[in-house]
Amino acid sequence: MKRLVNALILLTSLGCKADTWRDPSMVYGFDTIKPSANLTWTPCFDDFTCSRLEVPLDYSNRSFGTTSIAFIKLAGKNATAESPSIVLNPGGPGGSGVDLLLTYRTVTGQMFGEQYNFVSFDPRGVNHSDLSLDCFSGNSKARLAFSRLHSTGATNISTTSLEEQYYSSSIYGEWCNDAVDNESPHEAEAKVAGQSPSDAKLWCYGISYGTVIGSTFASMFPDRVGRMILDGVVNAEQYYNNDWRDNVDQMDEAMKKFSSFCHSAGPEKCSFWGPTPGNITARMDDIIHQLQNHPVPVSGVRSRDLPTMVTYSDLKALFLNTIYTPLEEFPVMADILHQLECGDVSALAGMLDGLNSISDARLAIQCADSYRRNRLTTMEEFKSYVEYSISKSKYIGDIYPIYQENILCISFRPQLPDSMVVQGRYPTFCLSLSCSLSLSVFSKIYLREGK
Repeated sequence: MKRLVNALILLTSLGCKADTWRDPSMVYGFDTIKPSANLTWTPCFDDFTCSRLEVPLDYSNRSFGTTSIAFIKLAGKNATAESPSIVLNPGGPGGSGVDLLLTYRTVTGQMFGEQYNFVSFDPRGVNHSDLSLDCFSGNSKARLAFSRLHSTGATNISTTSLEEQYYSSSIYGEWCNDAVDNESPHEAEAKVAGQSPSDAKLWCYGISYGTVIGSTFASMFPDRVGRMILDGVVNAEQYYNNDWRDNVDQMDEAMKKFSSFCHSAGPEKCSFWGPTPGNITARMDDIIHQLQNHPVPVSGVRSRDLPTMVTYSDLKALFLNTIYTPLEEFPVMADILHQLECGDVSALAGMLDGLNSISDARLAIQCADSYRRNRLTTMEEFKSYVEYSISKSKYIGDIYPIYQENILCISFRPQLPDSMVVQGRYPTFCLSLSCSLSLSVFSKIYLREGK
C-alpha cells in the first residue's frame, strides 16, 4: 500500500489546530507518550487514543532489551470499552497504520460498523515506531549517487540496464549492513476488556502485505482467530521467497480497462477518447513506441526548471502509478496521453524519479522476511524473474522489477537469530521481523469474539 495519503499534512493541520485550544491531557504526537508493557491508552489527536507498547527486541532472548511500537485507536460511535476491536494493517511492508487510521477516520466506521473499536500500529522501524533505519546514515549525496547508478529505468531500456541494476544492487545492502553494525541500538487489550487472554480472538482487516501477516497468524494460531478480512491477497509463499511473480499476471488486464472505460466515458469525460477501445489502445501503443525510440529533451528554460529528459521509462512509470488506483488515476493518465499526442511531454518529466519511493524500513522488513530463503540472488535468477515479468505484462513488466526492488536484498545481512528466521515451508513457519513484530503485536491485541 504505497499510495496511502501522506499524513504529514494531516498531522501538521492537527498540530496547528491544537495550538489554539490544546487540552493539557491531549497529545498530538508519540514522543510524549511513555512506553509501557501493556496498552495504556492516552487521548490523542482529538478523536483518538494512543499508546506505545514496549516489546522485546528478541522474544527468545529478552536480555537484548526492548523497543516501542506506536498504536492508535478510534472508538466507533456506538462502541464501548468492551466492544470488539478490529486491527487494521495497511500492508507494504512498511505501511503506517497510524497514518491509515488518521487519514480515514471518517469512513472507518461506515465501512465496518460503528459498534467496533479500530486499532492500528506502525510496525518496527516505521513512522512513529522504533527502531529507525537509515541505510545511508544521513548521507544524502551517497543515497542520490546510488539511486543514479541503480534506478536506470525499465530493465530492457538498454543492452546493459539489466546488468547495471543487478550488480549495483549489492551497494545498497553493504550500506545497510554497515548502518546496522555501527548505529543500531494481543493480551494487553484483552485485559483492558476484562477477558482472559486465552479466550480472546483476533479480528483484523489486512491489506496486501497485511494479508501475509493475517494468513500466517491464522496458520500458526487457528484457534485464536475471530473474524478476518484479507483484501488484495499476496502470494505468501512467493513473498517469503522474495520472488513476487504473480503480481504482474493481470496488470495488462487492468490497462485494457482504461481503453474500454475511456471509450464508454465519451470525449467529454475522457480527453484521450477514440471511436473504439481498439483505437485508444493503438494510439497508446504508438506513444510507447515513439518514446522507446526517441527520448525527448526538456530544457526547462521557460519554466526555469532544471533540464531533463523524458523517456520511455517515465511513461512506464505513469502506467504503474495509474493501476494502483485506476478509477482515480485513469482520467489523469488520459490527460497526459492526450498532451503527449499533441507534442507536450512536460507532464511526464520526472515520473520515473518519483516512482521509487521504497523506504529503508520497507526493504529491511522485506529482506529480513526472505532471509535464507531469497530466490533472487544470482544474475540468472534475476534475469529469469525479469523475463517472466515482461512476458506477462507488455505495459508494466519491464518497469516492475526496478519498482519492486526485490533485488536489493541480494547483499542484505540482517544477522537475525534462528528464532526470527523463516523455518520450513509456508504456512508452518514463523517469519523474521514480522514474527517478532506483527505477529507478536497481533498476539497482544487478542480481540473479543463477536456475539
